[in-house]
Amino acid sequence: MTALLFIVILVGLVVIHEFGHFMVAKASGVRVEEFSVGFGPRLFGFEAGGTLYAFRLFLIGGYVRLYGMEPGQPETADSFNERPLWARVLTIAAGPGMNIVLAIALFWILDSGIGLPQIAPGPPTIAQLEQGMPAQRAGLRPGDRLLRANGRDLPNWQALLQVVSRSHGRPIRFLVQEGSARKLVTLTPVPDRAARGQLHIGVLAATRNVPMPLLGGLGAGVRQTFAVANLLVTALVGAVVHGRAPPVSGIVGIYGAVQQAEAAGAGQVIWLAAVLSANLAVVNLVPFPPLDGERLLLLFVEWVRRGRRLDPNREALVNTIGLALLLVLAVVLAYHDVVHMHGTL
Repeated sequence: MTALLFIVILVGLVVIHEFGHFMVAKASGVRVEEFSVGFGPRLFGFEAGGTLYAFRLFLIGGYVRLYGMEPGQPETADSFNERPLWARVLTIAAGPGMNIVLAIALFWILDSGIGLPQIAPGPPTIAQLEQGMPAQRAGLRPGDRLLRANGRDLPNWQALLQVVSRSHGRPIRFLVQEGSARKLVTLTPVPDRAARGQLHIGVLAATRNVPMPLLGGLGAGVRQTFAVANLLVTALVGAVVHGRAPPVSGIVGIYGAVQQAEAAGAGQVIWLAAVLSANLAVVNLVPFPPLDGERLLLLFVEWVRRGRRLDPNREALVNTIGLALLLVLAVVLAYHDVVHMHGTL
């Protein structure tokens, strides 16, 4: 099931990206020769409106082939390079733009459809226990409710946090409801190294999903999308300026993330797809051949040169070299992912 979900997410993100190119190219009068899902030998397809729609053997992405973008093709009225500069810019930018739109839509579904997790109201209810921590050692279990602490009622989770943080590490006597029975349990908070020494007893709160209003969810989706994009942009700039390794994963790492999201539920799968879509938009805008960012950079150079294009053959050579380097990078990232997951090989 994980493999199928991985393919659906990967292909879906790429097809949406390519559909952006396809839609704007068609609208601006560019001949779209092919819209292909997958790579390699063609399994089946059909032709409509002068475009071949094909499904290919290796479902790891897809592409759109626009007439005039390959060297040696005769220039005609419906050639990509014969369209106005603004139309070509919009055609190239529409791919990353569609990924941004998809990310916003997915976050919107998550925020207003499924809802964001919020701590359940009422006395603190335990959802999970940390192994080896005071609550687990004392025999507490998921579903138990903490009613009182040192004789004082615990109306909500915030009250529990205050009692624990103000305990100064001294034992706390809890009244616990376990099913229909009640019992007294004494717990001594310990420092949490992951939270800078903050005291805790090793319990995680029960939560429930609370959907946002539609307009509020849309606004939240926009903010979340650009927050994710900004994180990657900051990381990439830091990699260039300071020589830090950017936090990127290869195909193996993404598969592992899909596997974890699947185990966590539908909400986590939607969240991951939204994050990947926003990241795909940012990565494609990097000015490196043959990414969309490089093509936008060349169009900017053409504008600066007042309509004079660079040599198409040289451009094709640069794109070929860039594609080879990206394939090498993909192999290196996959190797890094495997080493990270399983230790040194």
